Amino acid sequence: MKTKVIAIVAAALMLTPIFALGQENDKYLEAEVPNNNSYDYSLAPRNEISTSIGTVSAFGGIFDMFKVIIEGVANSLGNNYRTDTKFIGTYGLDYYYQVNKWFRPGTKIVYEGLTTSIYDTTDALVNHYNTSTLSVMPSVQFSYLNRKYVKLYSGIDLGVAVIFDDNKQGSNTSSTFFAFNLTVLGVRVGNDRIFGVVETNIGMDALIKGGFGVRF
Repeated sequence: MKTKVIAIVAAALMLTPIFALGQENDKYLEAEVPNNNSYDYSLAPRNEISTSIGTVSAFGGIFDMFKVIIEGVANSLGNNYRTDTKFIGTYGLDYYYQVNKWFRPGTKIVYEGLTTSIYDTTDALVNHYNTSTLSVMPSVQFSYLNRKYVKLYSGIDLGVAVIFDDNKQGSNTSSTFFAFNLTVLGVRVGNDRIFGVVETNIGMDALIKGGFGVRF
């Protein structure tokens, strides 16, 4: 399974430079206009790498949470077992290439994790679950506001995700499924080299996340 995940990540990361090939010489934004907040992006770096941390995702963490709780509690129905679920976080690594002023393809890698402990009526530990989700999604983003220091954008991501489950009783499983994410609203604030980002997502990425990145 580790070999499968590594192959998926490598394939997704290869898509962006291939897609962007031949675009390098495009002059894709109008020149700067005096007394205006428009900007000549043709002179700016086109590559972006960013990291982020966020809340639970709509379909990843919430799905994992219910899956673990149902598996752990349904089998003990009537025994008054108590569950304690802790969210580890959603962590992202993104790469994008600026093709023109409104369009950039890229790749998102998102990790999400949680732990669930199940106790009996005497508070003795019955089972403990570690659940992790790794999503690799080729992505496209569309900017609809481009200013020198601020961008507003939306995007869509399609790829694959792998869920890893292990528990105290020695059961280790993994499953692969289709991954989808919609970036409803994203905000980038910064200069040509360093920027901050805030996003709201529906899918495998965090419902709300914040991060920072660099352009080169």
